[in-house]
Amino acid sequence: DGMNVFFLYVALVILLSSMAVVVMLLLRRRIGGETLRRNHEVAGFVYSVVGAIFAVTVALMVDTVHDEYIASERCAASEAIAVGAIYQMADWFPDSGGKTLQLNLRDYANAVVGPEWAGMARAVHRPAPEAEAAILSLSASRKTIKPETAAQQAAYSEMLQRFSALREFRYTRLYGKRYELPFPIWFSVIFGGVITIGFTLFFSMHSTRAQVLLIFFVSAMIWSNILIISEVQYPFNGINITPPRAMLQLQQRF
Repeated sequence: DGMNVFFLYVALVILLSSMAVVVMLLLRRRIGGETLRRNHEVAGFVYSVVGAIFAVTVALMVDTVHDEYIASERCAASEAIAVGAIYQMADWFPDSGGKTLQLNLRDYANAVVGPEWAGMARAVHRPAPEAEAAILSLSASRKTIKPETAAQQAAYSEMLQRFSALREFRYTRLYGKRYELPFPIWFSVIFGGVITIGFTLFFSMHSTRAQVLLIFFVSAMIWSNILIISEVQYPFNGINITPPRAMLQLQQRF
């Protein structure tokens, strides 16, 4: 599915860039190359201002969505770290539910990596039944553990803290990472892209072929950046899906 979306975006970029080239050729034929060249001095100054404003806008958007992407990966990694820590602490309770707790942790990791992550890749931001059942079993197994020694009491207290952190990271991953850029920001960047491309159409080079290539690649670069921003703002679904790296590595240790 990700590759299909990727090729769809490539086709969309090619289509939009080709449309810019067609408009440029029509303007060149209607207005005339010499007429356009007489306005290069003023148009070039205005274009530099427009290009600078658009570059700043895109840079801010890229920085914003990139921070969200990194935060999502850290949240997923922290969830796996909490699972691993609870699994190790369960070794302190071999006779009072520790083994059962470890089995529940394995089931939870399998459910997250499998059905829950697949659902998130389809933009289904709700708990998978298998993962929700595993987290409930974890809670039930934890309640059966009875610490007897001072060391077990300390391990149990730490386990409770890790279990609370696990739930927090889990629901943050499910519900807290659905960031969407506000419509005014999207409007400004798309409008800025159209204006930036539009200004390039009012320049005229002596070589029509060279200008066609220039307009096509400038347009393709601008639309590619906008489409990349639209994908990166959704860390768990889209072309570049964030894989459950930490949880997969944890599965290998179980």
